[in-house]
Amino acid sequence: MLPSDLDLDLSELEGRRFTCDPSCGLCCLCQPEVLPHEEEWFRRNHPQRIIVKKRPHRHIALALKGGQGSCTFLGPSRRCEIYGHRPHYCRQFPFHVHLGKRVQVELDLSCRGVWFGGTEDALVEGGRLVHENIDAIRKTLAETREVYREFEANCHDAGIYRPEEALRREVGRRLDMFAELPYLAHVLDLSAEDEEMGMPDGPGGPIDAAELRRSVMEMGLESLAAEDVFSAPVYCDPKCRWNMFLAKDGGLKWAILNDDGTLDAVGDIDPNKIKLLTPEGEGREVFISYLRTLNRRDSMMGYAAYLVDDYGYEDYLSNTYYGVMATTALDLLWRASLIAYLHGGRLDRAGMIEGIISYDMDRLDAPTIGAFL
Repeated sequence: MLPSDLDLDLSELEGRRFTCDPSCGLCCLCQPEVLPHEEEWFRRNHPQRIIVKKRPHRHIALALKGGQGSCTFLGPSRRCEIYGHRPHYCRQFPFHVHLGKRVQVELDLSCRGVWFGGTEDALVEGGRLVHENIDAIRKTLAETREVYREFEANCHDAGIYRPEEALRREVGRRLDMFAELPYLAHVLDLSAEDEEMGMPDGPGGPIDAAELRRSVMEMGLESLAAEDVFSAPVYCDPKCRWNMFLAKDGGLKWAILNDDGTLDAVGDIDPNKIKLLTPEGEGREVFISYLRTLNRRDSMMGYAAYLVDDYGYEDYLSNTYYGVMATTALDLLWRASLIAYLHGGRLDRAGMIEGIISYDMDRLDAPTIGAFL
């Protein structure tokens, strides 16, 4: 049973069931840290399959195939060879425990298994995860609350603070309009002004569609930029192929990552040929539902807080948060449009789900005030 005094939000998990797709293996591309209490077992049984990492801090991690592919323990048919001894970070997936002013468990929607039902109750499993890590959560929560107190004090001193729930409420009232490109463009324009903005009730007028498309394309390419293709975002498609997209020299390199860490180049993609689509039919409901989820995520609000801090508390928290929500909506639409372009699809229900699968892991990896357990 979870402690009654813990400020805990599990709302994102309510009503969701999932089952791991044994062919997917997406989580096995995330090199997991081996915690101190797990290290002895690996040193005793598999000393050649752990390595020392120096970033973001010095720690032990599981080795990757070829130094850059999937986990070295991912066996034939993408089955884990040490499932009963897999590290904490493997056991935690697809959950992300965010610690800020409270504890919130978020669900990684890049996991294909969370979209199509299953045998596992996400609410039960998320609660179990919190229960098993309660001591570490309490310790870290005390630290992150202090960070938030400092952040809010700085916002008050600068005269830019607004209550988080008020910001979420304003976005929530207008989410249906986030599926319209003119409305998103208007929100972005207002968020860039020096004056504090309020969420508009409608679009601001005609837009330059070509200019918006160019801007969104540049935003999308920036989100796919990386040092090399092995550091690029991964999209596990319906055939469970690991697609890698790397923005380079104004274009996109497309490759398939194999289980052994090698790459098969598919070809180059001209981003100018990708038409910026908008959700249609049930795809619109999927899109709005996802934005509703983001509007509740503390890591999303924490990202806006991170930007405010990074910019030296010069911008209103409201402008930053509203701008972040609009930018995220456009970034997702471009990413979903890319997937649809490659497979001849639309942003109907299936197309929108694939777009979110390709995008949400990157969203959860964004910097945020607070910490992930």
